[in-house]
Amino acid sequence: MTIGARGGLALAVMLAGCRGDDAGAVDAGPPLDADADVALGPTRYPSEFETAPVTAAVVARMRAIAAAGPTQRDDVFMKVGASGTVSTHFLYCLAGPAHQPAYTIDLGDRATLTATLDHFRGGLVGDATPFDRPTLAAEVGRTAAWAITGAPSPLTAELGATTPRFAFVNYGTNDMEAGASHGAALGPFWERMGTLLDQLEAAGVVPILTGLNPRGDDPAAARWVPTWDSVTRALAEARQLPYLSLWVASAPLADQGLVADGLHGNVYVAGGRAEPCVFSPAGLAFNYDLRNLRSLELLDVARRTVLDGAAPPTAPPLAAVAGAGTDADPLIVDRLPFSHTGDTVGGQATRAGYPGCDQGQDESGPERVYALHLAAPTALRVIALDRAGVDVDVHLLIDGACVERADRLLDRPVPAGDHRVVVDSFVTAAGAQAGAYTLVIQPCAAGDPDC
Repeated sequence: MTIGARGGLALAVMLAGCRGDDAGAVDAGPPLDADADVALGPTRYPSEFETAPVTAAVVARMRAIAAAGPTQRDDVFMKVGASGTVSTHFLYCLAGPAHQPAYTIDLGDRATLTATLDHFRGGLVGDATPFDRPTLAAEVGRTAAWAITGAPSPLTAELGATTPRFAFVNYGTNDMEAGASHGAALGPFWERMGTLLDQLEAAGVVPILTGLNPRGDDPAAARWVPTWDSVTRALAEARQLPYLSLWVASAPLADQGLVADGLHGNVYVAGGRAEPCVFSPAGLAFNYDLRNLRSLELLDVARRTVLDGAAPPTAPPLAAVAGAGTDADPLIVDRLPFSHTGDTVGGQATRAGYPGCDQGQDESGPERVYALHLAAPTALRVIALDRAGVDVDVHLLIDGACVERADRLLDRPVPAGDHRVVVDSFVTAAGAQAGAYTLVIQPCAAGDPDC
């Protein structure tokens, strides 16, 4: 399948709610038979959608997580994050007049969301609702590592205090700065977020992931935000969890929906007062109002499908990734950005090394092969993410020859034509370090010197 120079393919199905059109919440689109959806495999999350599609596969995954925690409170959610989560602009206004009388709530024509508001307003933790509870698992300037560190960790403390069924999780901006470079920070972020999500899921808590805001404070960081958004979306896709992309949602807004510091979201102001729950066209021109609406919509569809047994609201927008991952039948990179979660266990093992890229490494373990066709030269960022106990490397082959390899990330201009990307298992004295991985292929931002 041909990918154009700008790295996009038109979707055969565009679901208005997932894309973020004001006319549709996340429940836009036709219901789909659950068995038919799951048979298609994991749902793919298109990069242009504000919220990932909530299909039968995603609903099945949420229900399976919830089943692991029968004693969790179905009317409570928790919040995990940094300054964007600590802010009283995030969800507090939805607590309602009995708890937060200073705020205006304007749902517009979305009266169906009232049932979800009433449901969670009844889930008091002390004298606060989940909407306006000051969470123990969020603090200004923190990263995902902070949330899972300590005895008890902030995550564990808030879990114990609230016994929630759902959790809003938002990290990325501070995590970008937690490595030697924005690229070097991706691997630790992936590992720590994986641990955080493991802990929530083991407790029977359904995570709702939120990506990072655009960056207006630093041009270098701004160029990396699309990559971080793709990686966070890929993390949600790999686990089939609800996902909200703040980058996609906010990028079209004036000033990218940011305040003067170029980091934090802005909010609608009326009568000299911040009004983050005004979901009119005027309000939705601001970051927090849009974030609160999309978050409420995701909470609503999670409540209805997980707790009330409602049908999955959307059909998969993309066909499953084709191919077996062998030289004869490679997995097909059919769009950019591209993400796919696979496993090198059981893959072919035909390559012990890569002439042109060899640095003495032993790559004789099993590998998965991807086919990439570019209609025009494109600067690409190729990322292979794994977790402890797995060590896979990524290799770019042009005209059958390896031109670059990396343990985790490589950046380079790639000519038009047919190419191969190979994810191969590194071999140590203990044997092949094969296992699960996620591959992300991202076009580099225009003018990115890293590419």
